[in-house]
Amino acid sequence: KKKMGLREKRLEKGLTLQQLAELSGVHYVKIHQIETGKIKPENIALKNAIKLAKALDCSVEDLL
Repeated sequence: KKKMGLREKRLEKGLTLQQLAELSGVHYVKIHQIETGKIKPENIALKNAIKLAKALDCSVEDLL
């Protein structure tokens, strides 16, 4: 099973970067940096990973 990254999860939910930012409280630039690999999954702040997972209704593990 292919691992779904943050971008795939976001698109699966039909959300724009801006919408996910508003839902999660994580700045859209930060989300973009995670999606494009500028921020590596292991370097995502736990609080942001939790916020994003809640907003996307998935587990933190799904995003990392």
